[in-house]
Amino acid sequence: MNPRHIPFLRLFLPWALGIIAGAWLNQPIPGLGIGLVLSGFVLLAMVRQKFAYRFRWVFGVLVTTTLLGAGYWHVVVHDERQQSDHFSRICPQAEMFCGTVYDSPSKGATLKVPLRLHAAGRADETLQACSGHVLLFVEITPKSEQLHYGDRLWVRAPIRAVQPLKNPHAFDYRRYLHFQNIHFQAFVKASSFEVRATGFGQPLWRAAYRWRDQLLEMLRTHFPERDAYAVASALLLGYKEDLSDELRASYADTGSMHALAVSGMHVGLLYVALLYVLNRIPGRGPARRWAETGFVLLGIWTFTFVTGATPSVLRASVMFTAFILGKAIRRQASVWNILGASAFLLLLFNPYLLFEAGFQLSYSAVAGIVFFYPQFQKITPPLPKWAVEGWKILLIGVAAQLGTLPLSLYYFHQFPVYFWLAGWVVVLGGAVFLWGGFLLIILHALAPGISDGLGWCLFQLIRWMNHTIQAIQQLPGSVLSGIWLEACAAILLTLLIWLLPWAITIKKPKPLLAALGLLTLFSGTYAMQKFGQLQQKKLILYHTSRHILFDSFAGEKRFSWTDSLNYRQEQFAAQTHRWASGIRESVVLETGFKNPYLFWQPPYLQFFEKKLAVVGRQPRANDRAGPPVTVDVLILHGNPNIYIDECLQRFPCTLVVFAASNSKRRVERWKADCRAQNIAFYDVGEKGAWELVLPN
Repeated sequence: MNPRHIPFLRLFLPWALGIIAGAWLNQPIPGLGIGLVLSGFVLLAMVRQKFAYRFRWVFGVLVTTTLLGAGYWHVVVHDERQQSDHFSRICPQAEMFCGTVYDSPSKGATLKVPLRLHAAGRADETLQACSGHVLLFVEITPKSEQLHYGDRLWVRAPIRAVQPLKNPHAFDYRRYLHFQNIHFQAFVKASSFEVRATGFGQPLWRAAYRWRDQLLEMLRTHFPERDAYAVASALLLGYKEDLSDELRASYADTGSMHALAVSGMHVGLLYVALLYVLNRIPGRGPARRWAETGFVLLGIWTFTFVTGATPSVLRASVMFTAFILGKAIRRQASVWNILGASAFLLLLFNPYLLFEAGFQLSYSAVAGIVFFYPQFQKITPPLPKWAVEGWKILLIGVAAQLGTLPLSLYYFHQFPVYFWLAGWVVVLGGAVFLWGGFLLIILHALAPGISDGLGWCLFQLIRWMNHTIQAIQQLPGSVLSGIWLEACAAILLTLLIWLLPWAITIKKPKPLLAALGLLTLFSGTYAMQKFGQLQQKKLILYHTSRHILFDSFAGEKRFSWTDSLNYRQEQFAAQTHRWASGIRESVVLETGFKNPYLFWQPPYLQFFEKKLAVVGRQPRANDRAGPPVTVDVLILHGNPNIYIDECLQRFPCTLVVFAASNSKRRVERWKADCRAQNIAFYDVGEKGAWELVLPN
């Protein structure tokens, strides 16, 4: 790969590093904007001059520095909170506001409605013009289900900052929303909002969402079963709101979730279908070539907007656009250069895309295919003709899996063992369905009678795909879960995966030594992580509403107790932290449990040398009466109607911990009592999980 053939990839790297630095520091640098403008003028002047060859590095250094600074500046100013008219600056205690729905609402336990504010205030008469985004959690009613993109709302509800992470290693929802440029939220009752007007927003997006809703309605008529409809709408339109948790798990555990996110495969199949139609229309010459180019681009970008313009489909559409335009002007560009150019342009539009898992996985998969697939082809023995296409699908799947392996382990902590088997199902079945789905859309409008027959065939195809994927999920050892990879280890593994095959291919000692050095670092990082897990001694009280859950970790053993928390809630609160702690053996504590380092006899818990008292919703008789028992920590949970004074008389301690299952009003009363007696306290509901770490 000649560096001269990949200028955009070389420009993308400092640009992306600048964005990463800006997002990490998130602090404006005074004078940076002026410096970038001056740097731009200097670069323009240098382009017009001829320098000696030995000074060529000066221009390169200046370009790199400018791109680093530009990336930093771009991501900092992209943050909505940097705007001078942001509502948090003008009216930080806003309880009444007006705004426009700027994205399609999504349904869960509540309806999530992203709102772009135009005015906010404490009351109607004090509304002030402002900007900013708020995520509304709206009570689901027939009224709220009628909300659409472009609706202008009047809302009465207090705006609150998005809460930080409450449990260690859990999904950081605040970080996720930050990279959606949302930092505030409001919980809205059905009676607390009104639709004042409709039809606002971008006309292109309004049309795209309207078309999507019409197509979803069409799919409902042809796919009567919920799971079949959910997969059909995800495959054809990228709409995943109706996927059940069980179906998501089946596709995720088999490494097939990418098929349900509209991506390069979908755009590529659409491109092939459009070319198939155009090649049957007679005509030649430049006019025909450009008309064909325009028609294909129109089809691809219409599909892109109807499916919601997700990062994966945007990447694919930009890449195909560059490829198609290059073909039209009879020029072929390097795939690596197209990758760099498309990523550069997308980050110019939205720098936060760089931190989305979908964006990273999409580009990693394509890069893996471009890099590894040709290497696999070179070592493939001659095959019979009937096996060639199936073998290609297998190699492409393995190449994509290699490219995304570090990210998949880092984000999802599991590896689908039978991804190669499921790949044949979703690629072949998905291709047939997509081509059939495009035809179904046309026939549904022109020949409804014929479309019913095609719809029935596609319905049976989707049912077969779902049953096959679920059968693969049930195979022994179908998924390796609980794999924990820290960010540093993920970076080292990424470098190792790319460098080692390249070093072996070019057969030069220096790259091979570098790869071996990376392998040593990666092994050392893993060894240090494992050593820390073997030596750990800690107790953690998780943030769980209305219930209590705590874990005691001793090496690779875990001892847990909860009052009545169901399995799903327990997994949500604690599973990722347990994986991060390297647990291999788990024990559920029962009354009277005792071993050399833990004793549990409610309300008493002793963990190594630390003594705790755990007092709950219905205190036992000996929780209130009896001789004082000195403990290190007193934990109150379940909102017991007791006073701190009587607790301290029974359990003298130096720290009181309030679990998240207590009411805020009662916790505030307890805090006041603790302050009066000069007793330290910790509020799990406010600060998140409480952790007690003992020295080794």
